[in-house]
Amino acid sequence: MPSQFSAVGFHVSSGEDLAALASSVADKADTINANEGQYLKWAPPTGEQLWLQVKRNGDAMGMNPHFSGKSSVRVAIEARVARDTHTPLDGTFLAWANPPAGATTGGDYPFVFDCPDAQALGDLELPAVATAQVAAFAQQISVYESEATYHSSQAAEGLAFASRSFIPSGLMSPDGHPVDPPEPHALLVGHVLEAEERRNSVTGTPFWWALVETIGGSFDVVIDPDLLSDRLCAGNIVSGWFWLSGRLRSNQEPKTSWLSRLTGR
Repeated sequence: MPSQFSAVGFHVSSGEDLAALASSVADKADTINANEGQYLKWAPPTGEQLWLQVKRNGDAMGMNPHFSGKSSVRVAIEARVARDTHTPLDGTFLAWANPPAGATTGGDYPFVFDCPDAQALGDLELPAVATAQVAAFAQQISVYESEATYHSSQAAEGLAFASRSFIPSGLMSPDGHPVDPPEPHALLVGHVLEAEERRNSVTGTPFWWALVETIGGSFDVVIDPDLLSDRLCAGNIVSGWFWLSGRLRSNQEPKTSWLSRLTGR
């Protein structure tokens, strides 16, 4: 079953799997301090990341995946979103994509994204304008060979979504009612600018990455190969439902190496 973890090549189907995965990367991670504890950031060159959450006494609190890539979305962050399922180190932002020059609200559309180091940004005053790197983890996806193929499929189904579309499904339910609290999900259609198959640094499992241009900016799309029937390439159109995880590119991370953490220096 495709998941947020399998989209970047991790095999996770139980709490035991999560614990084993955390143990396998913890001693290779960098530490980022936050008011409520610490993040252990594991980030190999292949782009997949794990953000472990630990209390000050070293007890585990949670873990989130992320993917670091080339995407760029200018955002006006309006508010933090709290959910009952959040740990003290989880965090979610409500933002607008591509706000007008000089504005701290409004833009192409509102959307919500989880942020793996949100609580390290405790001094971030909102509203704020920043550039975000946003990874879209595919939950469902369709791939079209070209823009013409995409539009032909839309016409056959009686639909008319543009080949660059973004619907913040995490803010509004299908029956038109607001989602409260809003969720970091979106329906996205976009043009593939770059694509390649990568392999997870821990498991060796392949996954697909694509830089996708849509309205409002570009997104790093990551995909479990089980969701694909063929290879991705530049010029394709992708359409699907995604979980969104983003980080602010302007964030300067105060961090120490895992060796410093172990030695206390």
